[in-house]
Amino acid sequence: MEIKHKKINDDVSLLTVKGSINIEMVEAFESAIEKCAGSRWIIMDLSAMKYIDSSGIGSLIKAVNMAKNEKREIFLYGIDPAIMNVFRLAYLDKFFSIRSREELAELFPGSRF
Repeated sequence: MEIKHKKINDDVSLLTVKGSINIEMVEAFESAIEKCAGSRWIIMDLSAMKYIDSSGIGSLIKAVNMAKNEKREIFLYGIDPAIMNVFRLAYLDKFFSIRSREELAELFPGSRF
């Protein structure tokens, strides 16, 4: 797994996740999210993520819950269709804030995703 962090502005961070989020990578994933602590919004580009296991899903749920408790929000976009099917089966598509690139461009004008 490779995670790139980019500060879009003072309030928005972009995390680009490549590869897999599995039990071996959860600690690195959570550390990457911690780097966004000052951001009001965290946008996760998952277009290059090809696999996520239950520990990865649990870590993503934990991150969303922590963000909500801190009055912050995490947006996901670019989710692989196979992973999206897993999210739908578990009703996680209703839990996560999943947006298209176009929707994010409208929410954050002038930002590049």
